Amino acid sequence: MVPCIWYASKIAHPWERAMIGNMGAALRARGVGLSIYTDGGTTDFCLDGALSWRALTLLERMRLILSSAGALWHLWGEAPRWWGLVRVRSRTVHTSWRPNPVWRGHPSRIFTEQADDGETVVKPTFESRLVHTEGAVDVPPDGSRAVYVKLESASASLRKAVAALSCPVVDLGTGRVGASAAKSGCFVSGDGPSEALHAAAMTMQGLAVVGPGTPYLRSLLGDEGYFPVGEDREEAWKEAISQAISDRGRALAISARHAIKTRYSAAECADSLEAMYRSVLEGSV
Repeated sequence: MVPCIWYASKIAHPWERAMIGNMGAALRARGVGLSIYTDGGTTDFCLDGALSWRALTLLERMRLILSSAGALWHLWGEAPRWWGLVRVRSRTVHTSWRPNPVWRGHPSRIFTEQADDGETVVKPTFESRLVHTEGAVDVPPDGSRAVYVKLESASASLRKAVAALSCPVVDLGTGRVGASAAKSGCFVSGDGPSEALHAAAMTMQGLAVVGPGTPYLRSLLGDEGYFPVGEDREEAWKEAISQAISDRGRALAISARHAIKTRYSAAECADSLEAMYRSVLEGSV
């Protein structure tokens, strides 16, 4: 395998950055030479050797671009302005989970449900350790089962349901959750692909998931891996959350975590990346 250079650009959320770092670690474990650069900080990637592009001098950036002919570049997110220079000299892959991206390399998706035009699907992998430090929100110190939810984006029905339940609430809209803190309870997910990735990350940290019945949640967690809410009604949310913070929810969280570790293992992730890279380098895609 030729050396790979990853560039992560405009990756908005820490759980997305952590997933990319986990996938990079899986590839490195196969002995693939991998360099990873980001357009911002590197902490959330949880990957040794990740470098900030902004820390490089202009000369270092140009030298890297011009001397990397023969390497394979993998873009995550949105292409920077200089990406065209890379494409002149190297083969490129582009991965996005956002709707309607402008592809700037061989197109690849995380979710099969988004691969409508024949994009390659690569498997993510998730770890329980997710480094969040600055601005961490408080987790109930006694291990109480809590509802983890972003209240500012919650519907009125969901907010009413949460307020009516007599359990601690951790508002994810006010900061990040410290990964080292023990968690118990449930995470309330949204319906998009990024929210589903967040749900998988929180499942790996021990939380049951409540959310709408979307293909993205089903893809990662399975039909039996979370508590689906069919309608945006207060009673529907209360019923699902009550189930999720019960002993049944704790058992489901354990089962869902095992399923993710099996179906989205580091080995499965590395296999999918290597297969895509071989196809791109051999010109079969």
